[in-house]
Amino acid sequence: MSKRIKLTDFQPDEKNFNKHSQLGMSLLEKSVEQVGVIESITVSADDKIISGNARQEVMNQKFDGIEPIIVESDGKRPIIIKRKDIKSNTAQFHTAALLANTVAKHNIRLDEEKIQEVAVEEYNIDVQELGVFPEKEEEQGGPLGIYPLSIILNAKEYKDFQLYKKENGIRTDTEAFKQLFTYKTLE
Repeated sequence: MSKRIKLTDFQPDEKNFNKHSQLGMSLLEKSVEQVGVIESITVSADDKIISGNARQEVMNQKFDGIEPIIVESDGKRPIIIKRKDIKSNTAQFHTAALLANTVAKHNIRLDEEKIQEVAVEEYNIDVQELGVFPEKEEEQGGPLGIYPLSIILNAKEYKDFQLYKKENGIRTDTEAFKQLFTYKTLE
């Protein structure tokens, strides 16, 4: 009789470069609850997680006692997860696609200190070549030419902001913020 494999048999990477975010983790939980597994976990030959530390954490909670499917690979052939229960052009299909992308967007918080300590100092990895700290990032406007900005509003401010958008026929928060925001260029 072969040993039954469990998600907990795979060890999280204690040097994981992603600290994750609270919003990203809650979206990941929502994704697994609503559409199940749509992104896989990749582990090393000795069962340490390369990619998917957060997914393992959430899946441990949601799939307790369920044996994972293991696909062994040498990385020379693509691996495709085919979801037999999801048909294209359905609400479930588009929900899964949106969740896959929003989790990816919101659940990345690179640990720059750990990257410097492990990747650069310990293993001498050229992280700029891997797109971690691109040269002239300031000139490019950050990754993808975008500078993220977060604003925290209390309940009344948020309600007023939504009313402003509605009254002015504005569809997005970004458009509304641009209309409301004025600035003076520092010289």
